[in-house]
Amino acid sequence: MIVFACISPHGDVDLDPALRAAMEELGRRFQAARPDVAVVVTPHNVHVEGHFAVIASSRIGEWECDRELVHRLLAADLPILGVSYGGNDPSQAQMPIDWGTEVPLAFMPAARVVVVAPARDLSFEEHVRLGHAIAWLPGRVALIASADNGHAHDAEGPYGFDPAAGRYDELLLEILRSGRLDFRPLGAYVEAGKADSLWQLLVLQGAVGEVAAAEVLAHAAPTYYGMAVAEVSV
Repeated sequence: MIVFACISPHGDVDLDPALRAAMEELGRRFQAARPDVAVVVTPHNVHVEGHFAVIASSRIGEWECDRELVHRLLAADLPILGVSYGGNDPSQAQMPIDWGTEVPLAFMPAARVVVVAPARDLSFEEHVRLGHAIAWLPGRVALIASADNGHAHDAEGPYGFDPAAGRYDELLLEILRSGRLDFRPLGAYVEAGKADSLWQLLVLQGAVGEVAAAEVLAHAAPTYYGMAVAEVSV
């Protein structure tokens, strides 16, 4: 059962004081929800062609992976694979942590985690179905969509400037404030705007349902990428 859901940036939240304050508030709300496990959907871990990936190692960085819930996801009717690293026995292996996982967990520490990577070569609907599967996991589950948004806000940034980045971020905020979480329209701007958040947002959409309220705690684009902090009602 999902008891907490949010959108968390994984960039440098110290670039804007409002972002850090919002993340600290998000952490307080996370703790108040008393989750047993945090499911983090990150775009910056392994990428497996044609499949979602879930970390099957014993640990990722310092965090213990909930391998029981990992196996439940692997048993779902989804194109999903378990991945591990280093030691040949996943029950003793440790996966290197990616910043898409590390930054949210710094503010929302959980006793156990499940780390899932989306797959951009799968359809939007497959990502929604992955969210459905996460919603059926037992226990008190917190779902963290680790997501930075448009990455073309700054002409001096690695992707240059494209107005689609601003449009993407503006539309995201409109959707979050609308009371209806249908993130599919963001697809019109995702490529030109170089956003890395859409796929995680679709998983969130599938998990909490389309009729859900969201509270935007902060949004800023202090560098070439946009960051939003939001709690989604469950």
